[in-house]
Amino acid sequence: MNFELNPFTLILKKSREFHEDLIIYVYILFCLILIYNLFGFLLDKFFPVKKNSSIYHRRKIIRYLTVIFGILAIIPIFYERIAYLPTLIAFTGAAFVISTKDITLNFIGWVLIHSRNGFSVGDRIEIGHNQGEVINIGLMRFTLLEVNHLESSGLSTNRFIHVPNHLSITNQYFVVSKDLDLIWDEILIYLDVKSDWIKAKQICLDILKKNSNQEKIDAKLNEELTEVSKDFLVKIGKTTPIVFLSLDESKIVLNLRYLSFVHQRRNNRDKIFTSILESFDKEKKIKFYSNKE
Repeated sequence: MNFELNPFTLILKKSREFHEDLIIYVYILFCLILIYNLFGFLLDKFFPVKKNSSIYHRRKIIRYLTVIFGILAIIPIFYERIAYLPTLIAFTGAAFVISTKDITLNFIGWVLIHSRNGFSVGDRIEIGHNQGEVINIGLMRFTLLEVNHLESSGLSTNRFIHVPNHLSITNQYFVVSKDLDLIWDEILIYLDVKSDWIKAKQICLDILKKNSNQEKIDAKLNEELTEVSKDFLVKIGKTTPIVFLSLDESKIVLNLRYLSFVHQRRNNRDKIFTSILESFDKEKKIKFYSNKE
């Protein structure tokens, strides 16, 4: 059997064998890879950008355009054999659905992720036992930059988590949107029952107000809440810091609650704890709880 490898000769032939179509497909794939890399190189060379987000989105657009161009290039070749399609579907439909179940679900998950109730690059999500910031969303999976699971941390571990898209269908997930990246943070302070809890509560409240950046938070809420309310009935309620008091057996519990930007949470906690330690150290009537007998 003689194989014709000239792509132009194969394309111009009125009737081709199946193996000749496969050779054309290989040529198209090679050209698509070449075009993608060449186009990306030329853009980086003559139109460089410094922001990582701009580089990411530009590469994403080039990738999608390359895929669309490849599909358009393959359709005319495939069209000649489309008459066989009903027969192929009848015999292989069930096997195809079973064997590509995960791929199909991943694609459906990709569509749902891009819907208004999904999430986007830059959002911070928790799905299953994984938490992280979304840094890429592909057709088959999305990628998270993992953050520490400890409740008091939330810092990046610098590890990537690749999650199949279909898990966004079968699992519940929690989203902190990059557009409304605020979260209620709570800090528990335990005091001895003989402590001056009135003064301790006031000191904690003053520290929260000092470190909460309330003006910026209110401005962000007013800016984004109207947009969020188009899809969700959101009632924020009170947004100012507050300190709740409770008794737990032999100790006083102060629950400090305040709104914080997600990426500033760790720094806010550091400032608040430092201020509390410095302030309480000056008060003789305020003692931290100790379970030592």
